[in-house]
Amino acid sequence: MYKDFYGFTSSPFALTADPQFLYASENYQDCLFYLLSGLAQDEGCLVLTGEIGTGKTLLLHTLVQRLDENIQVAFVVHSKLNTLDILQYVSQELRLDITGQSKAALLLHFKDLLLTHAGKNAKVLLIIDEAHYLAVDVLEELQLLTNFEHAAKPLLHIILVGQLPLEATLQRPELTPLSQRIGANCRLLPLDAHETTCYIEHRLAVAGVTDPLFTSAAMQEIFVCSRGIPRVINRLCHVALVLGFTDAAREIGRPIITQVMQGLNLYTPDTPMRHPTRHPRDAHRGDAIRVRRPRRVALGAGLVALSLLGAGVVLHSALARRTLMEETTRSGPRPLVVLPQSPVFREPPILPQSPVFREPPILPQGTYSR
Repeated sequence: MYKDFYGFTSSPFALTADPQFLYASENYQDCLFYLLSGLAQDEGCLVLTGEIGTGKTLLLHTLVQRLDENIQVAFVVHSKLNTLDILQYVSQELRLDITGQSKAALLLHFKDLLLTHAGKNAKVLLIIDEAHYLAVDVLEELQLLTNFEHAAKPLLHIILVGQLPLEATLQRPELTPLSQRIGANCRLLPLDAHETTCYIEHRLAVAGVTDPLFTSAAMQEIFVCSRGIPRVINRLCHVALVLGFTDAAREIGRPIITQVMQGLNLYTPDTPMRHPTRHPRDAHRGDAIRVRRPRRVALGAGLVALSLLGAGVVLHSALARRTLMEETTRSGPRPLVVLPQSPVFREPPILPQSPVFREPPILPQGTYSR
């Protein structure tokens, strides 16, 4: 509809996952790196989590494309299944004849298949998407599949992919044997403000438009409204282009994004984001005007209370200083105490910033445990 008007060769903000529009942020590359290195190091179980719309499925397809040819993949997307259903589904994916077999017989044939692949120096990878829907008993039985080993290496590699509740589920006491076998636990984060701008410009460039189309104010508003979630960014940008085409606007500004938000009725949470954006000082001036001022009596009572409290604090401080001086005089000179300098606090990243093709970082001895 608006492709010809803006000169697009393809739709830049389609909701379906299209690998040609992939924008690999640092966190995206970190997650991909740790999943690939975990498979290379024969980790039995790996976990990838993220909010809805952060691009987990697209990352999985990218992962599969970069795997070696000796890795056979079974992709399970129907996670509301029991263990027998999953085994049957995986066996079908691996072209294993399972007609009329019981669960025990299916497990035996499945283990024989894994041993056959191991003898050929090949691996079998089971990817379970939407794993947060799996019941606890199903996860317990999946842990038993990781017990299939040969030459001290797991015969089956499992990647559990799901939304954030999966992290809490894996911390349940009954799933301790499974959580102890997790080699890497990666979380795909939303984009920050700078990455959101790069994401929009990247998709526009892939679609054939390199000239500025969204103003910087519009992209900042998109980041605030979408919380950096790519799927929501796509939706906002698509509707904004539709409105821009309707109004024959060659530039998408903040007023169009505001109009899109009103039309879609999207909810913007008040919780702090990973990369918070400072709002204008007068952003809530309208709400502040409607707040009733306290009565003079209440205000006077509050001032009196604060005065009394301040006097009590001063009195307490004077008594404390006098007591301290007396204790110091009686006990003689105090020994010198050297306090260590407090390190500057910096929230550690969930994953080190390493590209996918680098070797994993070497950690000091004694600091890593599975």
